[in-house]
Amino acid sequence: MNKTILIMVHELQATLKRKTFLFFGFGLPILMGIVVLIIMIVNRDAVESSMLLAANEIAVDQLQQEGLVDEGKLISYLPSNVPQDWLLIYQDEATAENALEAGNIIAYYVIPADYLESGAIKVVKATHNPIEGVSNIEGIEWILMANLLGDEAIAARVRNPVDMKFTSLASALEDEAEGAWISELLPNLMALILYLVIIMSSSVLVMAMTDEKKNRVIELLVSSVSTRHLITGKIIAVGILGLLIMIMWLVIMWSVAKFGGQPLAIPENFSLPTALLAWAFVYGLFGFAIYGAQMAGLGALAPDIKDSRSISFIIMIPLIAVYMFLIAIIAKPDGPISIALSLFPLTSPVGMITRMTVTDVPTWQAVLAAILQLFGAIVIVRIVIRLFHAQVLLSGQPISVKRYFGTLLGGK
Repeated sequence: MNKTILIMVHELQATLKRKTFLFFGFGLPILMGIVVLIIMIVNRDAVESSMLLAANEIAVDQLQQEGLVDEGKLISYLPSNVPQDWLLIYQDEATAENALEAGNIIAYYVIPADYLESGAIKVVKATHNPIEGVSNIEGIEWILMANLLGDEAIAARVRNPVDMKFTSLASALEDEAEGAWISELLPNLMALILYLVIIMSSSVLVMAMTDEKKNRVIELLVSSVSTRHLITGKIIAVGILGLLIMIMWLVIMWSVAKFGGQPLAIPENFSLPTALLAWAFVYGLFGFAIYGAQMAGLGALAPDIKDSRSISFIIMIPLIAVYMFLIAIIAKPDGPISIALSLFPLTSPVGMITRMTVTDVPTWQAVLAAILQLFGAIVIVRIVIRLFHAQVLLSGQPISVKRYFGTLLGGK
């Protein structure tokens, strides 16, 4: 047991020195979290302005004064929620134009005498900026509405005629987030996280094994510890790092769902189900054991990392295939193809977690998938341990698909 821990510590130290692993494993989720935070900050002001308008408050982007010329004599008063010192009333357009040229106002609005027939309003600004547009037109619209209807309460109801609240007998996730972007993307996000964590963590074992063979460190390890301690320590070490990466991604997703709110257009009561996160850890761990062991076996045979790329792609084909079937799984989560992909150990980690985000998977299926993954991981790890002996590790023979699977299945 002590030797397994020593191998584990050695592998942790060696892996954490790899800059590419640190960036893609830990830097990428942190970067994504920063990007989301920036988006939230940028959208916060816009959301607050829209909330003010929804509550019949007037959001004025600039506190500088503007003018109003009422040629149709339609404005008899300014509503109580119009900001003070924003709008100056002028008797005619010439007076308003002089005030604009003098810099007393930054723009003025003209309500023509035929407004009731045409609905047109003239806006005059000192400068033209097509990107900026007319920022305070909502205030003029509100003033006109209140005056034409003669009652602010009625005008407020006309402005926001419907405040719908939907109640559904569906699950909380479907009820609160149906149609929301996070609900639609959640299956893809969960599948992508497991896919990336499994592939990234598994690939580390190939690089670790080939580097140790190249630097002749493997000779020292083989002479000092048993093959069981060697493979177990390496898988546990990289598995720990894989779980840490998964935790980072899931924490970021949870934070987005919890605190994103209106700046990210996330429903108020939306939350990630705790059971879904728990199963993601289980399937991520077993999925890594299945693929990580195979990659470790590839590293034991491959004399160089370049020689292992084609075979590593073949090993990952089941995981890549299920990711390509995501649309079919999301469309028919209870179909025979979806159920098969979610139970078969090589495709189950991604297939089952995808189904769980779009439908209520029977408990027996979720448990059966975990048991099959565990059994598959034990079988593959035991087979790969047979590769970890000096004759194979130090042979230096060129790697091929035939040799890899032949050695894996035959143990020679």
